[in-house]
Amino acid sequence: MQIKVNRKTVEIFSGARVKDVLRKYSPITWKQVQKGSKAVFDGHGHEIGLDGELAEGACLMVKRVARTGAGS
Repeated sequence: MQIKVNRKTVEIFSGARVKDVLRKYSPITWKQVQKGSKAVFDGHGHEIGLDGELAEGACLMVKRVARTGAGS
């Protein structure tokens, strides 16, 4: 199936999760998401989890996020 990540089409197996497509899209981006410096959003702008299911034609955006820690 085809998934768009930041406007780039990624060909991935049927049943893939968000984390699977991120790994294929970019190992660097995948590590940034794991560290929390970037997050993944669906086509409606809602943040989605790495175990989220994907459907053919889904559009994802990976964006830098500023996480605030407790007591900062």
